[in-house]
This record gives sequence, C-alpha cells and structure tokens, in this order.
Amino acid sequence: MTEPPASRFVRVARIGDVGRARIIAARLRSEGIEVRIHSEALGPYPVTVGHLATAELWIPSDRVDEAALILLDADVSEILGGVDTDRVDDGLPVEYRIVALILVVVFVGAVVARLMRVF
Repeated sequence: MTEPPASRFVRVARIGDVGRARIIAARLRSEGIEVRIHSEALGPYPVTVGHLATAELWIPSDRVDEAALILLDADVSEILGGVDTDRVDDGLPVEYRIVALILVVVFVGAVVARLMRVF
C-alpha cells in the first residue's frame, strides 16, 4: 500500500505580531488544520523590529478554503468583540468635566503666580 503524497504548504497569512500569529495558529489547529509559523522573531536571535517581526502562517494546500473561512470568522469576531451594543459611552458626566476644568484653571493660575514671584 502506498502512502498519499504529502501536501504542499502554502502561505495563508502574514501577521505583524508573533503573539497574534500564535493565537491564530492555535485557532486553526483546534479545527484540525496543521499550521507552521515562520518568523525571524522565533529564532535563537529574535528580531522584533520592522518587517523582520512579521510572522507567516503556512498550511497544507488542500486546507486553504477551510482555513480562509476560519480566518475570516476570527477577523470578524475580533472586530465585533470590541463593540458593546447594550451600552453607549458618552464620556464623563458634565459635573466631572466642570470639576476637571476648575482644577486645571487653579493649577495654571498657581503656576503663573509662582512664576510672577520668581521674576
């Protein structure tokens, strides 16, 4: 009995952060997709500046379509993860803003008065 030919690996993503690349790779592995991460930041002398800090995710060519759906789902979930539809944050209450403004004015006044005594 002959073994099936080994799948060719193809790059499916280039990510600017090794930590994020590892998280995405873990997500793909949890779905049963073999992932290889290539990056200069993973070597014995890690380089984490500029384009050398990027990580590439490589998977078997026969799993590209499945991985694309998983990566799309991960991107959409990340975007929607920061959205809270139940609560709209309008910032600080007006009372706090007024108090902060008064404190800034008093502080600036004190600094100016101090400078006037010095000169």
